[in-house]
Amino acid sequence: YGFIEVNDVRYIKTVLAIKEQLFHKNLMYRYINADDFGKPSSSFTICTFWLVQALYRIGMEDEAKCVFNNLLSYSNHVGLFSEDISFETKQLLGNFPQAYSHLALINTATLFSKKKIGSSFIKP
Repeated sequence: YGFIEVNDVRYIKTVLAIKEQLFHKNLMYRYINADDFGKPSSSFTICTFWLVQALYRIGMEDEAKCVFNNLLSYSNHVGLFSEDISFETKQLLGNFPQAYSHLALINTATLFSKKKIGSSFIKP
C-alpha cells in the first residue's frame, strides 16, 4: 500500500514472522487464537494468497511460486476456490465460490507474469 518499502527490514521481518506463526501445512491461518467457535481448524484462502504476494515482494520468488502452485492444486475440478480450506484434507470449506479468494488469485497470478500484455489499441 506504499507506507513501507518491500526492502525495508521491518517489512521483511514482519512477513517472515507472520509466516512463522500462521503458515501450517502449506496454508495460512487467518488467526490462531480461539474465538466463539474455538481454535480455527481451517485455513483462510485469501491469507495464503497474501502470503505468496508478500514472499514474492521480499525476493523469495521461488518459495512464493511453490506455495502458489500448492494452493492452486487445492482448487476444485474447474479451478474455483472457497473461503476456507481444510489443513488436513484440503477440502474446500465455507462460502463457495468465494469472490475474495478469486480476486486474490488474480492479483497473485499477475506477479508471476513475465510479460505484461496490454491492449493493442492502447499505446504505452
